[in-house]
Amino acid sequence: EKDAKVTLVQIIRNKNAKTVLNDIGAKVADGAKLSVIHLFLGGDRVYNGCKAELIGKKSNFTADIAYTVADDCVLDMNYVALHEGRKSVSEIRTDGVLHENARKLFRGTIDFKKGAAGAVGNEKEDVLLLDDDVVNQTIPLILCAEEDVEGNHGASIGQLDEEMLFYLSSRGMSAESASKMIARAKIDAVCQKIGDEQLEKLVQDYLEEE
Repeated sequence: EKDAKVTLVQIIRNKNAKTVLNDIGAKVADGAKLSVIHLFLGGDRVYNGCKAELIGKKSNFTADIAYTVADDCVLDMNYVALHEGRKSVSEIRTDGVLHENARKLFRGTIDFKKGAAGAVGNEKEDVLLLDDDVVNQTIPLILCAEEDVEGNHGASIGQLDEEMLFYLSSRGMSAESASKMIARAKIDAVCQKIGDEQLEKLVQDYLEEE
């Protein structure tokens, strides 16, 4: 509704689940803000969809996503920010780690409809590849039917920086430990945005076990 602020936190962490299907949708009215926090920490095959229709003036949608995929598992994500309202704003931020023959597909769509003058949409993904046998697909898409809008997307995909590994190894940390620490930091950065100490501790304990 108008001027409402809603935060939705979803954590997928069941490594024993064969298939996980998750799909959410929202209509965001004038001055309202929807914040989505997604942590993907387990599941053999995970398929996730998220669509926000920014129908109101100055409506706002943010998605903060973190994932770690390993052990031949698959993560398939599709996020859509549909801009209809004037001066609406969307921000899709994704940070993840792939290793051990993992496969990941991320689709991020920013769709500016006619009438969404002054709207701004941004999407950014950072992917850390810890093994050579992983498969990463990043598909950003910006659609535009309105002239007075701003859309940006970017992706950073690669392995651990050699200088950083050298720096950490010179201080007695193995390459494996360094990889785990950096991967953990990506999850922690999004986890801290949850704002619930009990839930954050649950995630931390799960990561320690893994």
